[in-house]
Amino acid sequence: MIEVRGAWITTYAGLDWPVRSQTPAQQRSALQAQLDHHRATGINTVYFQVRGQSDAFYQSSLEPWSYDLTGAQGVAPNPLWDPLQFALEQSRQRGFEFHAWINPFRAVANTANAGNNTLYSAGHISRTQPSWMLTVGTVQIINPGIPAARAHIISVITDILRRYDVDGIHFDDYFYPSGTINDDDAYTADPRGFPNTTTGRADWRRDNINLFIQAVYDSVRTIKPWVKFGVSPSGIYRSSTDPSVGSNTSAGALQHYSSSYADSKKWLQQGWVDYVAPQLYWYRGQPGSDYDVLVPWWNNNASGRHIYIGIAAYKVNDPAQGANWAAPGQVPGQVRMNRSDLYPNVQGSLFFRTQHLVANALGFRDSLKNDLFRRPALQPRMPWRDMIAPEAPVAGSAFLEGDSITVTWQAPAPTSDELQRVRQFAVYRSSTAAVDTSDPAQLIAIVNDDVTRYRDTVSPGGWAAGYHYAVTALDRFHNESRRSGVMTAAVLTSVWGRGSVDDQLQVYPNPAAGAFRVRLTAPRRPTMQVRVLNALGQLVEQHAQVPTSVPLLLGANYRPGIYFVEVTIGATRRQAPVVISR
Repeated sequence: MIEVRGAWITTYAGLDWPVRSQTPAQQRSALQAQLDHHRATGINTVYFQVRGQSDAFYQSSLEPWSYDLTGAQGVAPNPLWDPLQFALEQSRQRGFEFHAWINPFRAVANTANAGNNTLYSAGHISRTQPSWMLTVGTVQIINPGIPAARAHIISVITDILRRYDVDGIHFDDYFYPSGTINDDDAYTADPRGFPNTTTGRADWRRDNINLFIQAVYDSVRTIKPWVKFGVSPSGIYRSSTDPSVGSNTSAGALQHYSSSYADSKKWLQQGWVDYVAPQLYWYRGQPGSDYDVLVPWWNNNASGRHIYIGIAAYKVNDPAQGANWAAPGQVPGQVRMNRSDLYPNVQGSLFFRTQHLVANALGFRDSLKNDLFRRPALQPRMPWRDMIAPEAPVAGSAFLEGDSITVTWQAPAPTSDELQRVRQFAVYRSSTAAVDTSDPAQLIAIVNDDVTRYRDTVSPGGWAAGYHYAVTALDRFHNESRRSGVMTAAVLTSVWGRGSVDDQLQVYPNPAAGAFRVRLTAPRRPTMQVRVLNALGQLVEQHAQVPTSVPLLLGANYRPGIYFVEVTIGATRRQAPVVISR
């Protein structure tokens, strides 16, 4: 399986995290619990909000500490800590991609609070740059029509890029607010040839956002070519019966092309984003904004980039949302649709938001954990950014250890090329030696780059035929290396007398580059007889009265080839193959 499985962690107003009144230690513990929950669910990507109102959930010289962290904007946490860095490190430990979620333009969520010094400190941009503020209704934003204002936001983003090892920069849907806009001064100062007409001003505003999106993407690729950039706009681009213009949705629906002046289709066409994650917060079959209409439209307008679908987890079983959101199969059905081969450009599902995944209304999270996300998933590749795979890991061994099989490997040589640096390893298991890394059913684990050992707790009942393993390396853009050599756990769940599964024969490593070991886990049988035969059935080596509790070293001087280890206890005899390759 290859897909993004994402969750938004909203820090604005503490909607998901944190609780302002908690101590830093309590806040960290709560965040760890949420990340643990996501790992158990099968999530592989976290979108962590680090900037909600031109503030910061990290130590910044450009913007003040967030009110939502400490209860007073501009006041550092005590004792001092960095939530962005902590969330990043904790996410990586759990195998997630970590994207820094930024609200680009919002400055004051409600102008009724603009004079509140606790909510907005003297260092907030609404106080330091009042001429940059654009008020639309009750919302105040940084005016996208002012070049210096756009440059400030870009400097905030580049500061994050330079100081934090994020995997992505992520924008939400806040560009121009919907409503009556008075931006005459900004237009007059920088009209750029757009006529002062209703259409001309609308095109000018879209161009302001286009210039900003393009500049951000250029900055990301210049500063850290391995970081992704994407945007999550509202779900409808434009409504039209002409699919080349927009989706067949209601003319009265909110359309971000005109309401937010966000031309997401152009961003995709021009290659200014790596992905778009439209917020399809409607049910399947919903009149005027049908999920089943919008998924195909976005798929068909991807222009070679990725589409991830935002899913309204917050609506599940909410009485205000109607009967369709009270159907247990609504969210699972949406995920299955996103996975359909009919929509190859739809590469994943994102859930808004974390608290609703935790709440598990109607058991929809259980459906993800126990069914849809039960098996691990690789991230989709982005060949327009990088398509060179890292070097392959070197096979180690696979051997029975207690009640599990341990697989080991060696990482490829370190590299200074960040694009080629290994970030994770993928572990595959097959019942035959033909391990197929293209078969998602054979992918059993994805582990971090500092791990070169995996414990497979496969059911002992299936070990009689032995299992075969291979490992691949994944880089920052999830290009996958060639597989390692195949490692075989030649294990017999033996029948010694009464057939106890406590008695298990281990031959490891297998294949072996030289010597190998034989061990029999047989608590009630202290000794065994061991013989080694070559492929012709000729005796190569034998040992009598070997303690079962101590591994027996064999094969130090064997020639390459196939050998058979024969173990006898009383009248019962079992055999296991081993391959010597030098």
